[in-house]
Amino acid sequence: MIVNESHIQIAAVLAQVPIACEFVARAALQAGLDEHAAYHCQLAVDEACTNIVEHAYRMHGENQIIDIVCQTDNQRFTIIIMDDGPAFNPLAQPDPDPTAPLDRRGSGGWGIHFIRKFMDEVGYSREANRNCLTIIKRLPA
Repeated sequence: MIVNESHIQIAAVLAQVPIACEFVARAALQAGLDEHAAYHCQLAVDEACTNIVEHAYRMHGENQIIDIVCQTDNQRFTIIIMDDGPAFNPLAQPDPDPTAPLDRRGSGGWGIHFIRKFMDEVGYSREANRNCLTIIKRLPA
């Protein structure tokens, strides 16, 4: 049962990403997460929104919207990030190899790798022609 829900829309441009990050950090603290956990949420949203701007909209998202919903229940703080870009499931991509020598590491895949490390659960769905990335941080007991 959702106890609290908040929502923000930003234009899909890099200059708007910090607004989304601040919104999520504030909601995470209000949900009861400590500053460390709220920072993880902020980093995850920064990475996800930056990837949407750069890859889904190829830096031309001035007329596109990214929706961010924060939901709190008794056990979890959930962030849902939605965009209208082409269907793309970041969870279906292979994980990068952090043990590979630096000169052999590819540049892609690191964002979702870090989101998985920062958050407790990560999910993807395609709903009503929209990408929906769901990231969850468990609340302290």
